[in-house]
Amino acid sequence: MMQFPLTIAGVTTRVLQAGHTGPAVLFVHGLSTRADRWRAVLEHTATLGFRAIAFDLPGHGLADKPADFDYSASGLARFTLGVLDALEISHTHIVGTSLGGHVAALAALAAPARCDSLYLVAPLGLAPMTPETGEAIRRGVRNVSIEGVRAKLANVFIDSSFATEDLIVEESRINGSVGALEALSALGDYIVERLNSELVSDALVGLARTLPVGLLWGAHDRMVPLSIGHATANALGLGELPVMADVGHAPYVEQPELFVERWSAFAGAAKAHA
Repeated sequence: MMQFPLTIAGVTTRVLQAGHTGPAVLFVHGLSTRADRWRAVLEHTATLGFRAIAFDLPGHGLADKPADFDYSASGLARFTLGVLDALEISHTHIVGTSLGGHVAALAALAAPARCDSLYLVAPLGLAPMTPETGEAIRRGVRNVSIEGVRAKLANVFIDSSFATEDLIVEESRINGSVGALEALSALGDYIVERLNSELVSDALVGLARTLPVGLLWGAHDRMVPLSIGHATANALGLGELPVMADVGHAPYVEQPELFVERWSAFAGAAKAHA
């Protein structure tokens, strides 16, 4: 595992990478989290012969948090493609979770020839967001206090041992750092006011005819309900929704080895499809 800074169009981010050769896999994190949520997954993926990469989205983690950045799913998707350009990656598997799933889908739709497969873990942006859910997310990302973060993580993980005091304090400090609260607030506003205008379900139906698209949900997801996953799988014509038992909104954190096993089986099928 290594990490390094990378600058795209004047915005610097942090990249984590495991493995130097083999097919690339790009992992896109969700709202108010960061690249190191993928650390265990990167390590396991690299052992399978992949070049596994994650990065901090602008406004998150150790990335820059410029006030004038386009904090929308489409703005973050453009940045994601810029990461691929800067790393000279011509094509890659893309994995995205939650808001990062929406970002990953928009990146794949914008540059399908660069995408070997698309794997979405309880993504936003595929089903309409209700006003009540949007407002709850907006309130949540603006509360970067210790207790606010503790309450959020209690909804993310089923196993409370993953919400360590170190993680809670770290997340509070990072999300309360200079520029972070403003960036997260802008994303909260986007989710309430604009996300439903950038839904990707219809476009993914067409993409799935030529590109392998996969879904995964945690059986006990409290953030993006399992019912949305079943409806999404049906709308995309993907058959039965793959579900991981005994995990919540972050199966890649709670059971990283099993998550990689699920993804690699999908990627193998994607290779056979190609």
